[in-house]
Order: sequence, then C-alpha cells, then structure tokens
Amino acid sequence: MASIITRRGGYREIAFYKSRGQRAVIRLGRLRKKDADTVCLHVEALLNSSLSGNLPEVTAAWLGELKDDMHSKLAKHGLVAPRTRTTLGKFIEKLIEQRRSSVKGSTLTRMEQAKRLLLEHFEADMGLHDFTLADAEDFRAWLLNKEEGKGKGMAEATTRRNCGYASQWFTAAVKRGLLRVNPFDSVPKAVTGNAEKLRFISEADACKVMDALPSAEWRLLFALARWGGLRTPSEPAALTWADVDWEKRRLTVRSPKTEHHAGHGERIIPLFAEIAEPLQQVFDDAPEGQVYVLPFLRQVTGTALRKPLEAAIKRAGLTAWPRLWHNLRASRQTELAATFPLHVVTRWIGNSAAIADRHYLQITEADFERALTASEAQRKAQRAVTASDCEGMHDPGSNCDEAHENAGECVSMGDTGLEPVTCSV
Repeated sequence: MASIITRRGGYREIAFYKSRGQRAVIRLGRLRKKDADTVCLHVEALLNSSLSGNLPEVTAAWLGELKDDMHSKLAKHGLVAPRTRTTLGKFIEKLIEQRRSSVKGSTLTRMEQAKRLLLEHFEADMGLHDFTLADAEDFRAWLLNKEEGKGKGMAEATTRRNCGYASQWFTAAVKRGLLRVNPFDSVPKAVTGNAEKLRFISEADACKVMDALPSAEWRLLFALARWGGLRTPSEPAALTWADVDWEKRRLTVRSPKTEHHAGHGERIIPLFAEIAEPLQQVFDDAPEGQVYVLPFLRQVTGTALRKPLEAAIKRAGLTAWPRLWHNLRASRQTELAATFPLHVVTRWIGNSAAIADRHYLQITEADFERALTASEAQRKAQRAVTASDCEGMHDPGSNCDEAHENAGECVSMGDTGLEPVTCSV
C-alpha cells in the first residue's frame, strides 16, 4: 500500500513498504495533489505486479511516457528495471549509419541535414524520453520562422520533409520499445506541391535556350529534360547508347530514383523528334566504344549544372525560372497531358496521376486560347442551327429576326383548339 505525504510548500512524497517490509520514499518535488494521486496509484500497481506478475496496461503506458528522472527513482527502489538512457544524437546517428549503404547519396544528404537541424535546435544528449509533442511542434515552428535569429525561414515543403525524417526516427524508437508514441505523429509531414514555383516553359522559349547552349551535349541534355521529361541529372546520366532503339524510335530510361519500387526501375518513351535530332548529332560525334550517351554527367553534381543553364537562359534574353530542371520536365508532362490519356503520360514521365496533379500539371495560355476558340466555335454552330430552323418559318429573303418578333402575333387559339396555327409571314 502506498500513501502520499505532503510537506510544507507543496512538496510531496510517495511512501510505501517493499516486499521485505522495508519502508521507502519517492520524492516527487512540488506537485499538484491530482498528479501525486496518479503516481501513487501506479506505484501501487507496480507493487502488486511484483507479486502477481501482471502489470495493468494503463501502468505500462504510463511507464512508457515517463521521463528518465522519474523512471530512475522507481528503478532505485526496484519497482522497474533500470532504463538504458538513449540520447537523441546517438540514436539518430545509429539509424543513419544502418541505412548508409542502402540509400542513395541525395537521400543520405537530406537525412544528414534533418539530423543537423534537429540537433541544432535541441541538445544532442537530450534523452529520447524527454522529447514531447510540444517539442515536435516547436521544431516545426522554428524551421518555418522567418524572423532573423529566431528560425530558419524554410519553405513549407522543406519543413515537412525535415519533420518527415524526424518522424521516421521516432517511429523506429517506438518499434524498439523505447517510446510508446511518436511525438511527430500530429505534425504535418506529407510534402505538398508549391504552386508558386511552378512555371510552364513554352516551346518558343525552350528553343531560344537551346540555341544559346554551349555544346551538342548540353543541347541534348536540355532536350531530354524539356521534351523527354527526364529527371535531370540522374536519368540522362544513366542513359547508354544501348538504350536507344533507332529502328522503333524508342528510348529506354533508367530511373535511379524509383528503381527500388518493383516495376519502376525503367520506362520506355517515344523518341520524340525534338530529342532525335540532338541525339543523332551527339551519336555522330561520339568516339567508338563510348557506353554512356552523356558521360560528362557522371562526373558532375546537379548543382554544377545550374550555372551553365542560367547563363544560357540569360543569353537567350529570358529570366531564369525557379526549379530549373524540374519545370522543364513539368512543362513536358503538361503538354503531353493535353494530347494523350493521363495513364499513358504518367508511364512515359515515370510518376503517378496523384503526383502529376500535385507537382507537375499546370494551366497554360494555350488552355485559355483553346477554351475561347471552342466557345466561339460552339456559339457559331448554335447560330447556324438556329438559322437553319428559321428557313421553314418565313419566306426566303425576309428578315429572320423580324420573323421571330412577329411570330408571337401569329399564335391564336381560333378553330385549331390548343394546337398553334401555322405562322405565315
């Protein structure tokens, strides 16, 4: 049996007797009576479980959420087994190390960034059990905060991605029995599209940039992104001459990003005319025995490709758009979706209808023009039908509008009953 002792100033203790009759005291500090009652009830449950071997689920859940300092007080008196203190920094580092050989370099870089941000905002030696729901929400707010010195000012999508990695790590802690709940469960993590950064690069503008690029290899790279819809640079870098079927005019595209999904390691796209010409030029200039179509991509990063493209855009008299390569790919998917069924387009581009709708498809000026043209054509067709109907209502050569205005005067009951009389104008 456990009891509560209240000291001066609101300091409370839990007093109880161990199995051998030895009196023990757990000092709770200054605590509300309601909270002290809760601790007392669970201490009694722990004492009873030491005899019966049955621990109530509610007490097991309470222990799972208990902070390290209180847990160590219970362990000191033999009520629970000592908890191995797992720190935030060491736990995350261990998880990343376990996945280091199985994830791509770009994924590993994003994971390292999320770890750095988490440990920048919290201490690396912070215990996992000390991390609360409020801490997760505070981390998200800190990433979004644009005020200098008070946050990172990150975009919503970047913030969600970093919170997503944090959530993965805490989920792993739950699976290992180190935590009962994931504090990031209620924090938004799904990455959504940023419509503000979407741009449609018209064919006319794309051709201007093509003409300003420095070499045949660069023109092919640009064409593969804009008219082939390839993810750049990963997919063009993996492209080999064996992937080009000149006879059937098709191109096999290997996708490092989606190869871990069954059936999504590669796709076949048409060898569009906009791709065929620069591809032929690079093929004619390639030395005998060359395996990769664009071998220079094997030695550069995506960041290194940005400045040459920006320079070409400037020489073309245009302003660089956000997400340079992604918007080329998105523009092509938008174009194709206006002509082909979406299930065909998504197979060529290598994504899903949901992803296309969220991150790729756009409304273009051509859509507005088609809508106005269709509307005008429909209006003319309706007028033509109306004019054809009018021919039986009046003599040829008479005014159609006047005929309709006067038609109302011709309707009378007369001897015809309810049937309208024939209008003679």
